[in-house]
Amino acid sequence: MPPCLFNGMAYTGTLSGAALGRRLHKQAAVDGSNIDSAAFANFFTFCTACYLLIYATEAVVRYGLYLAGKDSLILVRDLLIIAPLFFLAFSQSLRLQLNAAFWLFALLIAFHAMVLVGTTGSIPGAAYGAKVLMNLLFGFFLAGLLIAPRPAMLRWVALIWVVIVAGAWIEKSGVAFPWTGIKTVIGDLNVDVSKDWQINDPLARRVAGFTRSSIAVAAILPSLSIVLLSKMRSPFLKALLALIAIASVVITTQKGSIIAFTPVAAILLLPLRWQAPLLRKAVVVFVVLAIALPALTIGLHMDHGSGVFSTESLFLRIAYTWPEAWRWITQHQMLLFGVGLGGIGGPQRLYAPDFFNPSDNIALLLYAYFGIFAFLYLGLVLSLVFNPVAGRMDRVIPALAVLAFILGYGAVLSVIEDQSASLFLGAAIGVLWRETRANQEASEAPCTRKT
Repeated sequence: MPPCLFNGMAYTGTLSGAALGRRLHKQAAVDGSNIDSAAFANFFTFCTACYLLIYATEAVVRYGLYLAGKDSLILVRDLLIIAPLFFLAFSQSLRLQLNAAFWLFALLIAFHAMVLVGTTGSIPGAAYGAKVLMNLLFGFFLAGLLIAPRPAMLRWVALIWVVIVAGAWIEKSGVAFPWTGIKTVIGDLNVDVSKDWQINDPLARRVAGFTRSSIAVAAILPSLSIVLLSKMRSPFLKALLALIAIASVVITTQKGSIIAFTPVAAILLLPLRWQAPLLRKAVVVFVVLAIALPALTIGLHMDHGSGVFSTESLFLRIAYTWPEAWRWITQHQMLLFGVGLGGIGGPQRLYAPDFFNPSDNIALLLYAYFGIFAFLYLGLVLSLVFNPVAGRMDRVIPALAVLAFILGYGAVLSVIEDQSASLFLGAAIGVLWRETRANQEASEAPCTRKT
């Protein structure tokens, strides 16, 4: 008996017509997310829209709080991530249907947090590390709600894209924003807002616009652009948006983002049949690059020029940042479990400020956090990339593009410490997991409809 089809997806199994209808209605209600309730899907979408808008205008928000002497209120922003997750978990627990992602996330966080407490004795550092990864879990539940959003959310994404681009170019034109160079204090930590890099050359001056830093523009703008490019049909408009986005990333002078985003954007301009295979190859290339750079350049000496578009920043990573990161990890790791959750980067400012190391590489950061388990987690993500997907390719393609970009930028930046990058990374993984999982489930149960 051949499988029955619904929206191009094959279903087999013993489901009754009513049960199948309820199942398909349920899937349609959440629009490709990993959320089992339309009400919660709307709640997550609303919180995401607010969160991204605050991210896109963080410099303005922090400046207002700075003037009011309420710098720490910026932490309220995190409630937009934590509260929806808490209420979803609570609701599912009452129904005895807690999503396995909650169990798995809690188990892994607890284990790797205990490793950090064992290696450094820092509970706040572990909490900081958990906060870094919270956006990843939130993004996983969002999945298609962010990567392939509904029209209302898509318009919101477009608005945020315009706000970020406008802010960057207004500052590049010479406008001096009042928040440029201010420092706010959150707890005991100093936070730079729209850092003044003291670069006199107007062509090379880094800009942040309305965001907190030039890195913020370089991290979020490509992901937003990928979502918009995947929804556009006009080749001319797609090319125009891609050029504007690339140019806007260029003026941030973040070379890693430029190198990662440019080929991904170019692939999205190609015919549809070529996009998925090329994006999968791009994911592999960037994974290899991210692992190889800090591992194979130990002791390497290289010539470099000076200036923001030279290879000087790469030289500094090779000569200082990565060797010092390896030294920190090898001196503090617990067997092969790494240093633990929050074992390097931002969390160090809480328990080892004199040894703070940004790591500037996603592979180094993951190994410090998870040790040998980092290879397992990365392998699971790659398995999702190459699993055959017969579902919604309009979701899979932008998910692959976002994943490729983040891994590419991660070769020279601890990109998952950026809230937006972690959010989009989780959504990309959620889309790939859901599409593959949905097709596997569909192939396991024949429908009773006679053919």
